[in-house]
Amino acid sequence: MREIFSNDPRGGKLIMKNIDNDLFLRKNQLEGTMYVEFKYSSAEKEFWNEDSYYINSDIFEYLLGVFEKSKADFSMFGENYFSFVEVDNLINSLKKIDLEGIADKVIKNSFKEDKYIEKIQIINSLISLVQRLEAWLVKAIELDVIVIILGL
Repeated sequence: MREIFSNDPRGGKLIMKNIDNDLFLRKNQLEGTMYVEFKYSSAEKEFWNEDSYYINSDIFEYLLGVFEKSKADFSMFGENYFSFVEVDNLINSLKKIDLEGIADKVIKNSFKEDKYIEKIQIINSLISLVQRLEAWLVKAIELDVIVIILGL
């Protein structure tokens, strides 16, 4: 995966760089340690599992509201166990997510010249992320395992 965000040396804003379609990552794709981990209760290790999925924390912050609506005590900085009802709530919330609104927020925090092309790329990447996340959540229900989301 290429770097998604980096700090701007001229100020505190984030610069978007080369966002690609793969935002729901495997451990071997990670660069650095600022990720939210998605794992099943059947995972072998407590964290940094090979079979877990990961979302960059900068991207996850744009999705945080969806997770907080699905689980009342969700913590971006803790261990979150989702019941089957909460997983179902999350799937339903993901289906209603405002991807265009998120793309607008991402663009507002970036310094790209061609905002229109960037917006289409961001929306396509977010669509892929949401579809893969939904499929992963549905599989958890089918496997009858608890979903665990580990914050930073």
